[in-house]
Amino acid sequence: MRLIFDVLHPAHVHFFRPLAQEVLKDGGEVLFTAREKDVTLDLLRSYGLPYEVLTGIGGGMVGLARELVIRCARLTWRVKRFRPDLLLGIMGPVIAPVSRVTRVPSWVFYDTETAALTNRFVYPICHRLYLPGSYRGTAPERAIRYPGYHELAYLHPSRFTADPAVREEAGLGSKEPFAVVRLVSWEASHDLGDSGFSDPVAFVTWLSSQIRVVISGERGVPEPLQHLALKLAPERMHHLLAAADLYVGEGATMAAEAAVLGTPAIFVHSARLGYMLDLEEEFSLLWNMNGEQQARPAIEACLRDLEVTRKSFERRREAMLAERIDVGQFLIREVHGALKS
Repeated sequence: MRLIFDVLHPAHVHFFRPLAQEVLKDGGEVLFTAREKDVTLDLLRSYGLPYEVLTGIGGGMVGLARELVIRCARLTWRVKRFRPDLLLGIMGPVIAPVSRVTRVPSWVFYDTETAALTNRFVYPICHRLYLPGSYRGTAPERAIRYPGYHELAYLHPSRFTADPAVREEAGLGSKEPFAVVRLVSWEASHDLGDSGFSDPVAFVTWLSSQIRVVISGERGVPEPLQHLALKLAPERMHHLLAAADLYVGEGATMAAEAAVLGTPAIFVHSARLGYMLDLEEEFSLLWNMNGEQQARPAIEACLRDLEVTRKSFERRREAMLAERIDVGQFLIREVHGALKS
């Protein structure tokens, strides 16, 4: 079995890692064609996964379009030499057209309805399209639906156990309450036109008066908040989210990761995504908030009694896990079923 995973975001490494490791264990070959975004390359190196960098990050619509053209050309060249059985990716703007040129099937996994332009281009031409059941956008009838979230591919309890030693690594006390704040770069195609914190410095200053704060920034942390910047190996971030008392941020992926780990998550973003609404409406693990002022009452409610909040969210997480699948195992079964039948 030979697979190429085209990864455009750090979370894509996490999503495909269980399948990649399973294939390698069985004697197959894999290649991650990477993009220099955030901590993507650090994660690939830390997990010992074979990779090749195709491009950096294009900025704005023109830069993203130019990056897409270059990436497609380079991936086509790589596919012809690696000769994979499948091309797999999240979002799929590169693997879908390349698969048509190289005649290697493309499987696309996606959960973001707001990337409307890309979805209209990718969905009709990819060979298989996998969507979570919570997806609320327009999609072809042939799409394969499953009851889960991307984050359960790598954070399901069958494959992830939180390590409490992460507190010391992050410079936190063994029982010190803390919140994680996430700032994004707003350069992703699906973020264009959206908004998050109106004044992150003022907001974090207020939150710091309520609880210890550590900040993760996609493109760094504002100078006035540098003393709160998180210093932690990227592969340890999920352990920190599991230990946190609260997540507040503009990053959807990290908000969903916190939620499926049972950490109260407040997503500060103008977009409304199906899987994020599902986590809020079905399981009350997350709040979707349009701006930090709207988020303050939820934050104050969570911090009022941390022990009560923690126990409540543990129960909510258990309810969610009873109704949602191990997506990593689902992905492994789907690929094995297709290539070994």
